[in-house]
Formats: sequence, structure tokens, C-alpha cells
Amino acid sequence: MGSYSVVLFSLLLISSVVFVSSLESSFADEIIVTSMGFENSTILELKNSRGNTASIDTVRIWLSGENEFKSFKTEQGWMGKNTPQGVIIFTSQNQVNPGEDVKFGIKTTKQNPIINWKAIDENGAVITSASTKITISETDDDNVGLEKSDMIGVKDDSTFRFIPEKPASNSDFRVIGENFVPEQSLDFYIGSNFDQTIKVDGNGKILFTSETPDILDDERTEFILRDSGGSEKIISLRITQSDNREISENMKLSIGNTPKEVKRGETIILSGIATPSSTLTITMKYPDGEILNIDTIQAGVDGKWSLDNLISPELELGQIGIDVSDGKSTIHRNFDVISSVLINVFAEESMYQPGDTVQFSGKAISGKDMSIILEDSVGSEIFSRSITVGKSGIVDFEIEIARESVEGTYVLYLFQQNEEGIVVFGVGQQPEAILVLKPTKLNFQMNENVEIFIQGVPNAQVSLILIDSADRERFSDNINLGPDGRETYKINPDKLSSGAYTISGKRGESTGDATFTIGFSTGSGSILVQTTKSEYQQSEQVLILGNTDSINVLLDVMIVDPNGKTIKRIDTFSDRFGVFKIDNFRIPSDAKIGVWTINAKSGSNFDTFEFIVLGDNDELVMRIDKDSYQSNEFMTITGTGAEATISLKIYNSDGNKVNQLNIIGTDSGEFSTIWRIPGDMLPGEYEMIADDGIRNTSIKFTVN
Repeated sequence: MGSYSVVLFSLLLISSVVFVSSLESSFADEIIVTSMGFENSTILELKNSRGNTASIDTVRIWLSGENEFKSFKTEQGWMGKNTPQGVIIFTSQNQVNPGEDVKFGIKTTKQNPIINWKAIDENGAVITSASTKITISETDDDNVGLEKSDMIGVKDDSTFRFIPEKPASNSDFRVIGENFVPEQSLDFYIGSNFDQTIKVDGNGKILFTSETPDILDDERTEFILRDSGGSEKIISLRITQSDNREISENMKLSIGNTPKEVKRGETIILSGIATPSSTLTITMKYPDGEILNIDTIQAGVDGKWSLDNLISPELELGQIGIDVSDGKSTIHRNFDVISSVLINVFAEESMYQPGDTVQFSGKAISGKDMSIILEDSVGSEIFSRSITVGKSGIVDFEIEIARESVEGTYVLYLFQQNEEGIVVFGVGQQPEAILVLKPTKLNFQMNENVEIFIQGVPNAQVSLILIDSADRERFSDNINLGPDGRETYKINPDKLSSGAYTISGKRGESTGDATFTIGFSTGSGSILVQTTKSEYQQSEQVLILGNTDSINVLLDVMIVDPNGKTIKRIDTFSDRFGVFKIDNFRIPSDAKIGVWTINAKSGSNFDTFEFIVLGDNDELVMRIDKDSYQSNEFMTITGTGAEATISLKIYNSDGNKVNQLNIIGTDSGEFSTIWRIPGDMLPGEYEMIADDGIRNTSIKFTVN
């Protein structure tokens, strides 16, 4: 329609919308009337639906009750007449065709008028009649012009697109859209023809299939998504004639094997066969239908297709589905999203008594040694050792809890390469929930976000407080952990200056803290490092003390055994007094006997200190009489260096335990037994792991 002259109101807008329709499933045949007003002034807008066949030629309005018209205004090209009967008749030489609208401005003697209206066609027939009452909105909307329409389903940033991008005449195509108002209905038009009503999902996304009309002359066609308030998004395309070539081969859509479980942050490869050069839509969604992601790809000329699909690290644990569609058929696959943690070890029971033996089992990184440290309920390190992990990745070991142990919640820490794991169990009581905080690294640059990894009870709320080195609170915050009990908390560096900080977390009775630094560097000047004793026994805790000439510097401390193997590497720093302390190292129970070395380094500055580890020099050694056996053949197993009972567990190449033997060693640590290979033992390679509760070792053999 042409331009119009109306009074704009920019204070409190009062609005109401009336929808008139004979359809139940869509708003395709409606005339939509919107009234907006302020005080005694009102703007009345009539929108003629694209799906209507009639054009509006005349509009009549009148008021209910004691109210009267004082004046009115029309758009350019329209005329109005206020009759003695109190009816204003608006007429124009230009009709309001389907898809167009017209606005009228009126003033009344009283506020909030009830406006009755009729829309009439050129033959004098009533298209629609109804009434609308102005109602007061609860919110102010300053500086908004009357041309603004209600955003019921379509927003300013709503978008949609087609697959393929330019569909041909008389062909199927898919519509993908996002940023619509969730859970609302939209009408889809092709040109002036209503096609279908679709429902926006809970994430504001749409996905549906339609068919282009039979176009003869490569005409430009409008594709419209419209909500019940008349807001629209339009794509205008020139529809070309379909190529009359016949596809040489229509191939049935297929997908190859897919894993049952996927890890967060993992990329899975989807591949299969489809009609050559056809376009595929791959949709990832939750079981309730909420769309997570939509990808479009094209099959090759040979019909093969492939997609590398990233499983988001932020995805909730549980089941998701993936639909692969070519527009005619759809293949659905389900996946279980699991944690990306590489160390998954568990205690067999949640609670033990002092004197019990705790059995641990699970999986870890195959072929890599793993260090374990057990802390009691007061945070003291009471046990540590190294465990050999075979090719299967299967982990199975025991720890004896001393009879004099304190009761409470115990935490087992597992370290393997750069990965860490935690196992919690109770001694004398059920374990309490724990809260673990750890920075992703010790030192952060001045312009770098600080990242703190937090682990606790799934979906729990955690209170955080940040303290500087002068024990001053810098800020506090509350966060919610994810469904797997994990969260990475980020701190804006603009809030902090150079220094050392401690962040503390609390949930109920559970607490945890972590220390990090900002803006520290290496280069300490002279370094002095030492221990409080010169000799230690296996399993004994070591306190390392030191100082540096410069304050607030980073140090790299390595603890090396007599064979030159680095047993532990610790990143630390000297404080504002130039002092550093390491109190979280315990000599492993299976430590090498001899002279150990502590190397402390900061830039080009370094210092070393030696101490002696004493103890039983025996190692756990296991032997078998040969490497290869037949079924029903006898195997002779011998060994030395054992403490008390030795557990022998045999695993096949898949990591499944197939047998277990228990042997009692002599006072000198020797053990031996004869084992008959079962007759039903399948040919293949096997691994035997010996464990006496303190040490373990393994050996492999083959059954032919």
C-alpha cells in the first residue's frame, strides 16, 4: 500500500490482536486485525491474509457502549466518512489484496474503546466481521512506532534456507530454519498459495519437506513463513525447469556401522550410500525431538557420502539420535553419549571397614603405567604405588585399609600421562560428596582467562570465593555443575592483577580449593631446595622446602629415582616472601631403594638435593616355564618378592578375565604353583597379572 500519515505514539503502547479464521490447523484464511493505542488515540491495522481469495474494498467501524468517535485519519488513497449513526466508512480506489494491509487512526471520547469492524469486498459481501477491545499492557514500550508488528512466531533474526539451495520446478526440497520463537506454529506459502502449517521446536528450529509447483517460464516465486501476528520471512527465487535427464541410478539410502557409545568432544565418521549427487540432511537431536545440529552434504557421483560429526563437549550425557534423510527416506541411529574421561576406575563397594581390603577395577590408557595415591578422611596421603596397565587397558588392584585407620571419606587419585581420575569410598561410613577444584595450569598470562576445572555432585550448585595472597576476598560467585558433575569455570583477567590466588568452593559440607598464579615468570636467581630428613622408608611422606632470591617466580621440581626415572614432576612457585613448599609427595610403596634426587629449576637457575630411600630391596617377580602352551597342558608358575597372598588373574586379548588363582607366598616372599590350561580355553594371546596388594607385575603367554 502507499505511504500514510498517522500520529505516532512513543509512550505506553496498548495493544490487542484479534484473529478470525475458519481453519483450525492454520491461519491461512484470516484477516488479522491489530489495534494499538495511547490514551484516547488508536491505530487499527487490517492485514489481508495471503491465503484469502477476496480483496478488501471497504472497511466499516463502530464503537460499543457510551463511546464516540472524535476524529480519524487514513492512509493516502483512502477516504473516510463518519455517519450520523456513529459508523465510519473507509473506502479506496485501491483494494487491499491478499498479503497487503491498511491502517486507520482514530480518536475517541473515552479510552480503551471496543471497536467493531467489517471488511467488505467490491461486491458488497462481508468478508469478515468481528470486534476488538484495547487492553492495557503491563510493560512500557518507549519510542516504538505504530508500524511495529507483534513478534508471535517470527523474529527479526529468524532465517530459513532450502536444500537444495535452488530447487527446480516440480521437485521436492527441504526447509531448514532457526531463531524462531519456540513452540509456535508458522504457515508456509509458496507464492500466494498456502502449503502447510509447521511447528517450531523447543530450540527455535524448523525442518520440513515441501514441493515446488510446476513452473513453465522460469518464474520468480516467493516462499513465505508467516506467524499468527502477520510477521513474515520471505525468500524469493527464480524457479527453473527441471532437467529432463533421468538419473541413471536411484540408490537406496544407507548408512554404515556406527558405534553404540560416543564420547563428548569425539568426532565420529558417518558414511553410506545414496543416489549419486543427491543432497542429504543429517540432523542430530535429543529423544524429545529438540534439534541440536543440522548438516547438509552432497553424495558423490558414485553415490558415496561421508560426514565427520563432532560430538559437542557441552552435550548432556545420555542418548541422542541422528537422522539421515534424502528427502524421501530417513535412517535413524541412536548413540549413548558418555564422558570423555580416559581413566574410569571404581571401587567394588561404596563403604568398607578398617582392616578390609578395597578392590578396584576399571579401564585406563592401555600400555601406560599409572600412579595411584590414597588420601584418608583428613587429607593425609596413606598409600601410593605404580601400576602396570597392559594392552587391554584393564585395571584391577587392591589396597588394604589398616585396622587403625581413621573413619570417613577416602579419595584415591589416579595419574596416567596428563590424565587424572578420582575414586571415592567410605571407611566406617558411607562416603560424603567431595568437591575437587583444579586450575587447567598453574600460571596464566595477564590477558588470559583463568580456567578452573570443578568436579562434584551432578547438577549441584557450588559457591565460589576467590582470595588473594594477602587473604583478601576478591569476589564470590555461584555456579551449577553439569549433568556429569563437571564444569570449567572461567575468570576474566581484567578483574585480577599479578599475584597468587586461591579459589575455594563449597557445596553443603563439601569443600575444595585450588591455587593459581597470574603474570609470574621464571628466573629466580639463587635457588635452595631441601627435605626435612636425609633418609626415608618406602611409603613415607616427604616434605620439600625451599626459597628463591626473587619473589613470585615459577619453579619446575622433579623427583627422580636411582634409575634416573622421573617419579613425579611438580609445578610450583615461590610466594611474596620467596618461599616455596611441597607437602603432597609420598615415597611409593614399591619405590626403588637408593639415592633419590630432587631437581628444582627456574629459567637458567637450578638446585639439586639428594635423599636416601631405605626398605626391602625385593621386587615382585613372576616366571613361567615357557611362552607357548596347548590346551590341557600344565604351566609352572614361580616368583619372588611377594607379600602374603598373591592374586594371579588371566585376561584374554579382549581384556576379559578368564581365570583367577590365589597363591600363598612363603616368609621369604617366594611363591609357586602348577596350573592346568583349561581344555576349552580358546587359542590366542593371554596376559597374567600377579598382585600382592603392594606390587604387581605381568607376563604374557600363548595358547595354540
